[in-house]
Parts: sequence; structure tokens; C-alpha cells
Amino acid sequence: MNEEEKSPNYCFACGKDNPYGLKLEFSYINDEAVAEFTARPEHQGYNGVMHGGLIATLLDEAMAQWLSFNGVRAVTAEMSIKFKKPVPIGVPLTVKGKMIYKKRKIYEMEGYVFGPEEQILAFAVAKFWQTEGEK
Repeated sequence: MNEEEKSPNYCFACGKDNPYGLKLEFSYINDEAVAEFTARPEHQGYNGVMHGGLIATLLDEAMAQWLSFNGVRAVTAEMSIKFKKPVPIGVPLTVKGKMIYKKRKIYEMEGYVFGPEEQILAFAVAKFWQTEGEK
């Protein structure tokens, strides 16, 4: 692994330097981490539908970004996903993450993938374990 690949800018989900990455750009709005994303053909599972593993990546990153915005260093301990509807290729999506509960070093989070007209396409609940003190 070269030095560039060790950079935080090489993150598959949000890194600007990863040529294969999703390049998600999050903002912090109303106590939520929010990003816009449009799946491309290379993100496809079934014809015209985004791959479920990449949907999980969107959800995980949204929740992790909320923690980052709030100065918390944590890793995903567990995540449960409900795929409500197929996530289409080529359609603008909104991805959101937020905290719903904190107990000691465990943060319980929610993540959402919204389609047009704010329809929930996928939903996740996760627990993140704080690895270091708050910044």
C-alpha cells in the first residue's frame, strides 16, 4: 500500500482521491449528516437497481459522518438494514444519518436513503462503538 492509499482522502465512501470511490460529500443540516448521490451503472446489482452492498455503504457512511461532525471517533459495531424499495440507478438520492441514543461509548444511529419525493428506499439502525475520546 502506498502513502496515497493510506490517506483519509482514499476512503471508498467519501474520499476524493479514490478513483473507484463514491465521493460522497456530506453537510450537517438540522442535526443530520446529509449527502446527495446518484448511482451510476457501475453501482448496479440487478438491471437498473443499485447493489445492496453499496446501499449498506451509503447508510453506514451517513451515520459515521454524523459522528465525525460531532467530534466522535467510532467504528460500526452492528447494523441492521431494511430494504424498502429498489434503489434505482440514475435517480438523485438523499442519504441521511443521525444519532438516536447514546449510552457510555455506544451510539445508536439511524440512516436513510430517500428517493424522489422523500420516499424511504432503505433504512438502517446501527450501533457504533466509540474508540477514542471526543475531539
